[in-house]
Amino acid sequence: MPHVRTAAAALRAYRFAWAGPLRDPLSSLSYCRLDDAAYALRVPMGQRNAADAVAQAESLPARASTGHSRRQGGHARTAIR
Repeated sequence: MPHVRTAAAALRAYRFAWAGPLRDPLSSLSYCRLDDAAYALRVPMGQRNAADAVAQAESLPARASTGHSRRQGGHARTAIR
């Protein structure tokens, strides 16, 4: 499982790359950038298609926080002032 920040950065890049083909549907460069961003998202997420990688990347912060609280014995950490 990739780090939450790595997944979030790849997801942001993928969503940003989608703007290219929407702005200029005839530009082959925008499709190449979208393909590169999709690959950069799919690989760390371990998925074969971008839709599954997006779904997994979006659910990663929730799963990471659940795992963190489980490692802490199920209790939320409180700051001591």
